[in-house]
Amino acid sequence: MRNCSGSCAHSWIPCPIKVGYKQDPATRKLIYYVTAVDSTPDCLPLIAGDVIQNLMSALDHLAYQIVCRDTSDNPPNPNWIYFPIADDLQKYEAKKAGKMQGASAATFAAIDALKPYKGGNDSLWSLYRLNNIEKHRLLLAVGSQAGGINLGQLMAGHLRSTFPEAAVKAFEAMDIYLNPADKGFPLQPGFELYIGAPDEQSNPKQQFRFDVVVNEPAICEGKPLLSLTNQLMVLVEGIVTTLTPRLQ
Repeated sequence: MRNCSGSCAHSWIPCPIKVGYKQDPATRKLIYYVTAVDSTPDCLPLIAGDVIQNLMSALDHLAYQIVCRDTSDNPPNPNWIYFPIADDLQKYEAKKAGKMQGASAATFAAIDALKPYKGGNDSLWSLYRLNNIEKHRLLLAVGSQAGGINLGQLMAGHLRSTFPEAAVKAFEAMDIYLNPADKGFPLQPGFELYIGAPDEQSNPKQQFRFDVVVNEPAICEGKPLLSLTNQLMVLVEGIVTTLTPRLQ
């Protein structure tokens, strides 16, 4: 996530997205728009894929250890043990026994309670589907999109001519962003971030938020990369904690 001002006047760090403003000649409305976008670093989809694969591998290793415990270290099919996750409940019920051959009824009951399928635990299903994409297709779709306009600074610009300076500064200090309906993924020069009123004055301090996101249609659309990886790590940690008693 990055915050960039309308002028992008950061002396301490280069801004990967530059924002400008213009006046629509027909409507006289103020328009803030993207003037330049640096490419998303190639390492980001690689890192995202590694994180997702490692999390899925942690669940697979957990499944293996549980089956070993249930079979007294004699799993019937040790090379084909996977944590069971499926696209829906019916497929899960059909495939779970084959993915953890030798697991006890109590183990399956504990895993059933997690609802590891779409419509049950959608976050866990997303991890499963993203891992399949990363392993069998190409790199995950990672890029930048608009994350919103700083509402406090926007209000301060409107109120500056009529309110005391102390009140204006209070608005400027707010860290509230108006979430746009159209986020413009993948972000390109020319994308309009905000359309104001006719003859509205530009605010050189106006900030905009931008996110680096994973955008896989029907699986994970426009989810900020850091939020996604943190969410999935917490999810996997919780599953490991829940199922650890099956190892005792």
